[in-house]
Amino acid sequence: MMYLVQILCLLFVIRCGVSENDENFDSLTTSVAGLEQLIETEFILIQNLEYYADELQEKLYIIRSLVTNLREENNKARQNPGYYVSIPTNVLSLVRRLQKDWVYLDIYMKQSVGEKQIKALHEHWSHLPQPGDVDEAVKAISRLQDTYELQAADLADGLINGKKYDTKLTTLDCYTMGYELFNQNDYIKAGYWLYAATQLYEDDVMLRLHDLSNAKIMELYAETLLRQMRYQDALSVMKVVQALPSTPATNSQLLRKINEVDLHIKTYNPRVVPHPKREPTDYERGCRGEFTTHNSKFYCIYNKTTTAFLKLAPLKMEIISLDPYLVIFHDVMSDGEIRSLQEMAKPILRRATVYNEERKRSEVVSRRTSKFAWFYDHTNEITERINKRIEDMTGFDLDGSEMLQVMNYGLGGHYDTHFDFFNVSMTADIVAMQGDRKATVLFYMTDVDQGGATVFPNIQTAVFPKKGTAVMWYNLNNRFQGDYKTLHAGCPVLVGSKWVTNKWVRERNQMFRLPCYKEQS
Repeated sequence: MMYLVQILCLLFVIRCGVSENDENFDSLTTSVAGLEQLIETEFILIQNLEYYADELQEKLYIIRSLVTNLREENNKARQNPGYYVSIPTNVLSLVRRLQKDWVYLDIYMKQSVGEKQIKALHEHWSHLPQPGDVDEAVKAISRLQDTYELQAADLADGLINGKKYDTKLTTLDCYTMGYELFNQNDYIKAGYWLYAATQLYEDDVMLRLHDLSNAKIMELYAETLLRQMRYQDALSVMKVVQALPSTPATNSQLLRKINEVDLHIKTYNPRVVPHPKREPTDYERGCRGEFTTHNSKFYCIYNKTTTAFLKLAPLKMEIISLDPYLVIFHDVMSDGEIRSLQEMAKPILRRATVYNEERKRSEVVSRRTSKFAWFYDHTNEITERINKRIEDMTGFDLDGSEMLQVMNYGLGGHYDTHFDFFNVSMTADIVAMQGDRKATVLFYMTDVDQGGATVFPNIQTAVFPKKGTAVMWYNLNNRFQGDYKTLHAGCPVLVGSKWVTNKWVRERNQMFRLPCYKEQS
């Protein structure tokens, strides 16, 4: 299982930014299938670095051996130089060494070491996270913090939503979270991450490569406190930095900052501005599992009536809501079907998009982070079987409906609150031929350790992923108009991998399957 902090550690190798609407950017973080590739890529890079170290070690061994041999002869000569050069063979050896050996040593010292490994490293650049992956990873962790009330210190220690995992973040990981959030003007959250970085700080080689000292981390932490108008706290941190042995006594910039803040405090005596804890939204409450259980008047049945076939093989169906109509089908996708769909999808997964009515096109947006693949109804025996099962589950005619969509969610993968119906004029291109989306059928292909629920905030209902189950609901009311009670969202995946398959059933071919009901007077 790929845990979010382990993913974050891999992505923090590279730092850059990208626009969320960059259609050429296919983020690695938006699907676990893409993230799994990073593990093998990192293994190859580490192995390549080891080969590089071996070559350096071999050259170092040769040079140290030469130093030992040359020094031994030179020490003997220096004990009595006159006597040494009085012996003709010593003179020959001395002259030869200085004229021949040192020429070859010069050549050897100038020879580049590890060119093959450096070239191999460059060949793997295309497999590394693209510009924007770190930015997306930070936003994903921040989103998880907001949705599930997670603290930076807990995440750094591997404590995720009350469950301990065998993983920890490093100083550099926490600093990068703080640095990125600071640049996104999220000073409160940035402060917590930078404080965690200072608590974890231990001098190591990677920090030296990044030229990152504890003083630099603490200075940025102090700046986050200033942006929060916590002047006294910021002053205390800056004075700690000033007292560090690594801080030069002549650090004029730090001294000037300390004097400025001290003067501000003495002049204005500012009060600490409180940051009250906000109430969670219904969406967040649903994601946290805080909705009450389903109404007791609803129940589970064996559905034998939707199609004639179900008289022979009824489906286990759980009725969740009648308004809007919302049900769960149990054990409707086998492990073999799941494996087949996943293997079919992995090579062609691409970034999920959302239709923009104004621009008349689908676009990449930050409120939907996943990857998907489309499959025609008759792609193979698997897709035909799944579509036939959907007909049995719903009683609908799938001719003219949308293709099967297989999706995989990555780090903090989610789909913010939305409607599945288009709510556009019936003359709009997207609905003119087959009508709007009457129903949604969503299959869960994996269990998810934490997070990933489908929540309906307006009816206080949450459905958590269970492998092999499917949730189905009607998007349109009896008048075939958009039902706003179907507002729903895919909660961020906290820990685990979420695979789903969904089918949107269009309304046009349902004329004789599900006619409009008479308006109640």
